[in-house]
Amino acid sequence: MIRPTGLVLAVSVVAVACSGGDPDGGDVAADSTAAEAPVTTEEVAGPTGSVPDAAASTTEAAADPSVTVDDSSGPAAVSTLPPDPLGVAEVGTPGLDSDDPFCSAWSRWAGSAQVILVANAFSEAGPEALAPLEIIASPVVTDAYDDMLVAWPDELEREREVAADGYFGPITRRLDVARQALLDAGADEGVLAAVSTAWLAALSVRDPSTPEFAVDLPEDVWAVVDAAASDFAARLVPFGSDPSLLSNEETPLTDAYLEVSCPDQGTLGGQEVDPDAVGS
Repeated sequence: MIRPTGLVLAVSVVAVACSGGDPDGGDVAADSTAAEAPVTTEEVAGPTGSVPDAAASTTEAAADPSVTVDDSSGPAAVSTLPPDPLGVAEVGTPGLDSDDPFCSAWSRWAGSAQVILVANAFSEAGPEALAPLEIIASPVVTDAYDDMLVAWPDELEREREVAADGYFGPITRRLDVARQALLDAGADEGVLAAVSTAWLAALSVRDPSTPEFAVDLPEDVWAVVDAAASDFAARLVPFGSDPSLLSNEETPLTDAYLEVSCPDQGTLGGQEVDPDAVGS
């Protein structure tokens, strides 16, 4: 069953930078990342147990003049991320089938993050509609994060830790909670495989010129996803209200490597492409 998850994508997104993760490619270390863990509903609940809106959750971030806060969609900022700035990919997410294991993992991670970021910034549905998308993306994102760190290029070794903790981590940590919610809802290896396969299939045919992103799953798998999404939404504040997603880490070596070595030329992470270099 193909379901669009109620999310409308647009031609650009205000990007949230990331952070977090074990530099050795394992689970996120609690002692080094606790301050940046995804924000739970209990942590921000008001006197009546309600979750503050996005504007209230980002007051502290707004005090930083280097961060631009969009009150309508949460604590996003940092850069503008066009889905396909210069036609690098006519259809599909570039690099998914790359022979370079690092580039392939990057495309899976960044392509997935881009879909979520665009949905957060421009969805016409409420924030609760984003939870199923995060649930479905979670196995691919968390696996791709680990695969990137395993295949980390030697020439980027001095940036490995800051990239893992300051670039890829916040979304990965949040979606690790989503993956756990999927497991808690009864997902077995078969369901995880079905969700991952469907997500990657949707990424492979994504048309950047159209606003829709649809995922095809069997009805029984949708039932597990919906149960997990309900649980996940109760655990964490909405994506657009989670201040743990804010980061100003810089990874110039990694950015430059992506630009010259991976099929997307770094555009999945928001980099601009030199028109003279496209197709060269």
